[in-house]
Amino acid sequence: MKRILLIAIAASCLAAPRAGASVFTGAEMDEVSCAALKLQLFYYYLDPGREQKILDHTFKCRGRDSRLVMPQWMIDEVAAMSGKPAWRDPEEGELSEAMLWQHTVSILYEFMEISRKTFPPDQGGAAIAPALLVKEYSDMRIRFQMSLDRLYRARLNDSLDGRGRSLLATFSLILKQMESIADAISSADSKAYAEAVTASAVLSQDAFFQVFEPPRKYEAPKVFSRAEELVFVGATVIGIILVFTAVRLFFMLNEKETDRLVQDYAGRVNRWTDDFSRQFMTVKVHYLVFAPAAVFALLGLLSFNLPIFLLMSGLGMYVGLRTPTMVLNSMKRGRGRKIDTQLMDALILMSNCLRSGLDVVQGFEMVSKDLLPPIADEFSLVIKNYQLGMPFEKALGVMEERVESKMLSYMIRAIVLQRQMGGNLTKVFERIVVDIREESKLEEKTKAMTAQQKIQSIVVGIMPWIMVSVMFMFQPETMIKFYGSPLGMMTFVFCAIWIGIGMKVVSSLGKIRV
Repeated sequence: MKRILLIAIAASCLAAPRAGASVFTGAEMDEVSCAALKLQLFYYYLDPGREQKILDHTFKCRGRDSRLVMPQWMIDEVAAMSGKPAWRDPEEGELSEAMLWQHTVSILYEFMEISRKTFPPDQGGAAIAPALLVKEYSDMRIRFQMSLDRLYRARLNDSLDGRGRSLLATFSLILKQMESIADAISSADSKAYAEAVTASAVLSQDAFFQVFEPPRKYEAPKVFSRAEELVFVGATVIGIILVFTAVRLFFMLNEKETDRLVQDYAGRVNRWTDDFSRQFMTVKVHYLVFAPAAVFALLGLLSFNLPIFLLMSGLGMYVGLRTPTMVLNSMKRGRGRKIDTQLMDALILMSNCLRSGLDVVQGFEMVSKDLLPPIADEFSLVIKNYQLGMPFEKALGVMEERVESKMLSYMIRAIVLQRQMGGNLTKVFERIVVDIREESKLEEKTKAMTAQQKIQSIVVGIMPWIMVSVMFMFQPETMIKFYGSPLGMMTFVFCAIWIGIGMKVVSSLGKIRV
């Protein structure tokens, strides 16, 4: 009794309130009508005894004439499907593969015709309330589900020249929409009912048009023989040699420009060599330049991809030309930190020398003899320059340029001012010692406070490259194929730039400016 009452209420809610009214819009009714026509045509396509006019048929859909020509593959396929038994039914007997598909399509056609009964009379309907068709919809859904289950159990996935799998998936979606129709009627939701019927119509038309599209089939990747792989590797190596030859010819044809570049590089090498010598180190600058370039070129060569090889080689040359400057700056900062740790002892020693009646130059000599490098080397070089005739103030200025140390700069300026204007240099040294102690405490505190930000900047910079390396290890072919494409190269450059920006931003959060 409750179910009958519910259906009666739903019927009263979904009944047309006036003549000509409909739960469908004009566009939705066009979709349902077109779906009915195409499903009817689909049914005849599956019939081996079809009329000749079906092969080239014209019909009206959405107010326009449409022409469809039955594809030749289906003419041949249906003839074979008709003679291929696929299912034995207790009542219907032996059913062919084509008959199973026909039965499912015919149920869908009946479903569209039942839905058209809810259209207004001027649209070819009978203006029946959807709730009054609840029994027909329920029966239709059960029949369609049984028919679909029979297709699955008959294993017709590869039927219709490989289109069976996609058709079954589309039919399963239509079954879901049929269930939504029952829910919409029971809840008296006319909008949900119209949307479910329209969705079923659209999916039915999609199923029909799959007949005219080639099926998507999986093709196993081609497995190359050992000889073919060797040929590919040899061709790649020859291509790389030809690239090197082309580069060589380019430089030979542009001899003047090449000479200018070589002279510019030689000037840079001499300048870098002098800078390293001023740090009391002898370094083969050529190794610093060509080692990164060779490593990057080798990585590009291992990819066996010409665009990646050229990109990695160019990146290696850029990194190689920047390496001497980066190494030099790193060494200067490290040497400056070491001198800062020794400067307090040097100032105390110089203060004692001044109190005992010695001058600043003699104090420098005492530091160069009694303390350890690197501060002993720096102070000894100042004394040597002074002994060779260079003014003491200028020798101090050269040391200030050579060493990155803020406290050393304070000491040098104090000495220069004292020699020019006079003053108690011992008191100045004592004050600098106090400042060094306080600054050391402050630096240790700031390092502890900013350690997390520094670690985060390192993680931000390293983790993406680690993940990419892991992906290269597990899927090298896929990664090489992607990063060898123009999109992959652009993605690589874009990510590298933004990773650098992220490292800079995170690192700057840990810097304290006073």
